[in-house]
Amino acid sequence: MAGGKTSGKNNNNFSINPVVLYRDLKDVCAMFFASARRKYPFPKRSAAWAILFLLYFIIPFDLMPEALFLFLGFSDDLLLLVYVLNKMRPDIDNYREFVKQGKIKNEKVF
Repeated sequence: MAGGKTSGKNNNNFSINPVVLYRDLKDVCAMFFASARRKYPFPKRSAAWAILFLLYFIIPFDLMPEALFLFLGFSDDLLLLVYVLNKMRPDIDNYREFVKQGKIKNEKVF
């Protein structure tokens, strides 16, 4: 691909594997903390996805309100989190590559 970054990985794979999603969530948090310490520039696209998710999670009006459906009400929030993590995966992979190259030390979050 001319002019673009190519790699052997296909970042368009949608994953619902809990192990992959947990690793992605840890790395998003690490990417955020590295950005807060000005060690890594937080990608604007990922920041927009994260803000949209947080707004949806915080605002009491959603598809399945927690007050009415108790624990089932969090299922739409969980599905949105899975979607957002998958949309952020190219930026997460770039952060992992940045850490792998030794440009920064990986932030330990949890």
